[in-house]
Amino acid sequence: MTNHGRADENKTLMNGETRAEPETFRQFLYNKKDGTVLGRTGKSWCQITVFYIIFYAFLSAFFVGCLAIFLKSLDPKVPRFYGKGTIIGVNPGVGYQPWLKENPDSTLIKFNLQEPESWAPYVTQLDDYLAKYKNTNDTRDCGANDNNGALETDPDTLPCRFDLGIFEKANCGAKDQYGFKSGKPCVAVSLNRLIGWRPVNYDGVSVPEEIKGRYKPGSITINCEGATTFDKEHIGKVKYIPEAGIDGRYYPYVFMPSYQQPIAMVKFETIPRNKLVIVECRAYALNIEHDISTRLGMVYFEVFVEDKKPVPKSD
Repeated sequence: MTNHGRADENKTLMNGETRAEPETFRQFLYNKKDGTVLGRTGKSWCQITVFYIIFYAFLSAFFVGCLAIFLKSLDPKVPRFYGKGTIIGVNPGVGYQPWLKENPDSTLIKFNLQEPESWAPYVTQLDDYLAKYKNTNDTRDCGANDNNGALETDPDTLPCRFDLGIFEKANCGAKDQYGFKSGKPCVAVSLNRLIGWRPVNYDGVSVPEEIKGRYKPGSITINCEGATTFDKEHIGKVKYIPEAGIDGRYYPYVFMPSYQQPIAMVKFETIPRNKLVIVECRAYALNIEHDISTRLGMVYFEVFVEDKKPVPKSD
C-alpha cells in the first residue's frame, strides 16, 4: 500500500467511519437492522401484494369474459364447422363392433370354440353396445315410408325407434351370444354420425357389381370381402342382416339424446377354423367414397376362429 493510501485509511478511521461489509444470504432472508425480509420492508411487501391481487383479478375477469363470449357463440347440438371443406367432411366413416376397449389398438376378433371364456369379452361388448336400444323413451315407430327427415325442421318430432328383432331372428342376438358360441360370429357395422347426412340413391345403371341384387334405394348396402386373394378364398359365406344393409329411413342424424343410430350385422357363417382372415367391409351409397389410403367409406378387421383344445393354465 502506498503512503497516500495509508493516509486515506487513517483519515477514515479517525473520523469514525467503517467500510460497508457485503450482505450475507442470512441477512438477505432477514435483516434485523434494516427491518427487511428478502430485501423488502413490510410496507413494500404490502404494496406489491396488493398490486398482484388487483392484476390477477383483472386478468381472471378478462379470461372469464372471453370464455363466456366464446361459449355463447357455440351451439351444443351442431358443430360450428362441418360439411364439405371441413375436417369432419361429408363422407361418413365405417365402424364395427365388437371392438374391445381393453385393447383399443387391436382390430383382431379371436376366440376358441372350445374355450367359452375366450369369446365372453366380445359378447359383453356387444351387450353393452346394444343396451342403448332398449331405451325406447322419446322415440316413435316408423313405417316403411317414414323417416327422420322432420327432425331437422321440427324440434318436437321424435326420432325413429330402431328394432333389434331382425338380428334375433337371424341368430345374431344376445340369446345366441351373437353367433360366437356356434362359430358363426356376427359383427355390427355402422356409419359415423354426420349432422344432416343422408344416403343418395344410385340410379338403375350405376349400382356397383358387388351389391347388385341386394341394393335397395334409400339404404346403405354393406359388402364384406377378404382383403387379399387368400382372404377372399377363405372368408366363406357371408350373410347380411338386413340384406339391403343399413336402413336409410333413420337418417338424417340430428343430435338428440334419444336418437337411435341404425346398424347392420354381418354374419360369417362358414369362416374356416384356425386361419386368420382379414376382412374389408365397405358401405355403398352414391355419396360414399372409398379410399384405401385413408380408409374412407370402409373398415378393416381380422377374424380368427380357433377350434382346438385349450392349453391348461399353470398355477
